Amino acid sequence: MGVSRRTDRKSWVAKSSHMVNGKRPQKSFNDKKYGGRGLAKKEAENWLVKINADILKDRYIDPQKNKITLSKFKEEVGIVKLNQRPKTKEILENTWEFYLAPYNISQKSIGSITPQDIQRHIKSLSKENGEQYSHSTIKKVVEVLRVLFRKAVELEYISKNPATTSIVTEWIPKQLDTKKIYLDKFQVNAIFKDFQEHSPQFAVIIPLLAYTGMRSGEARGLLWSDIDFNAATISITKQFNDSFHSFEDLKTASSVRTIKIPQYVVSYLMDHKESYRKPNSDLVFPDSVHKKPILGKNLKNRHLKPALERLNMDTSINIHTFRHTSVRLARESGADLHAISKRLGHKNITLTADTYSELFENVDAELVNKLDKFINESVG
Repeated sequence: MGVSRRTDRKSWVAKSSHMVNGKRPQKSFNDKKYGGRGLAKKEAENWLVKINADILKDRYIDPQKNKITLSKFKEEVGIVKLNQRPKTKEILENTWEFYLAPYNISQKSIGSITPQDIQRHIKSLSKENGEQYSHSTIKKVVEVLRVLFRKAVELEYISKNPATTSIVTEWIPKQLDTKKIYLDKFQVNAIFKDFQEHSPQFAVIIPLLAYTGMRSGEARGLLWSDIDFNAATISITKQFNDSFHSFEDLKTASSVRTIKIPQYVVSYLMDHKESYRKPNSDLVFPDSVHKKPILGKNLKNRHLKPALERLNMDTSINIHTFRHTSVRLARESGADLHAISKRLGHKNITLTADTYSELFENVDAELVNKLDKFINESVG
């Protein structure tokens, strides 16, 4: 036990006096690799001191265990919990499949992956057009890695979680707090009319978004079977995820909802069905091959942006602008906060009030004015 010279006279071997899983940890230190006989012996002695200390403190990690690749480790231990919502499980699995599994980091051994490796990976991720992924996407990637390495620590494959270091977290893009744009009904109509002329197959999505508050993925993922023309309702139970090119569950239970739609929108939806429904597709807004919904970036870049340019309108208007606009139009039509919140599929009215605080600044004053009118009419 201790540090001894090998018979080849070219290296030292350090061997612990403590047993771990039926064997004594040991490691060789080659003279040439460490810069000479004396330096190699010093390295061996330092390693032995550290290993013995780790064993006594119950912090020793068997180097053979952490040679398993990240991909194989994920396959063995998984990244989801039994009590997680199906939506959460789906997000974690999809994040692994799209942003980690196809890359070199998944084939590295978990014991060799450093915070710098994770940093380089998230820095290298980019969209097909070269744009960097958003705060939410990169945060999900780091979360999947954090979960996997946490399990590796708990199972004593590694001693520290490299995904929780500042080297990694500092490279998660900041969440942009962009100023909301609210259109009025005349601007909505102008864009709708332009679509009817230049992009008629998608024209009805403009009033649909503006007067229902549906999310982009919810609207683009609509099926004809989701629409009840007799009751003038739409059942929103799923959304289309562009990143994964697949349908997925909605964010929360409150996002699953059935909403009424104005007859104005119903009539245009009926016209749209008559003119553009494809014989072998139940999609309301299919792409050019009719197999999947149109992607948000294509709807924006090929149809919305050209319309805005023709109308000399702000080209920073995007698909989500119509969801914001729906709140303004609902407020102007007299809808209350609770009704708007349910229509948007928010989990509570506090979220709605906080998100659209500028539109509800005068709620208290409006309430008092209505009270004054009620009192005056009642008591004279």
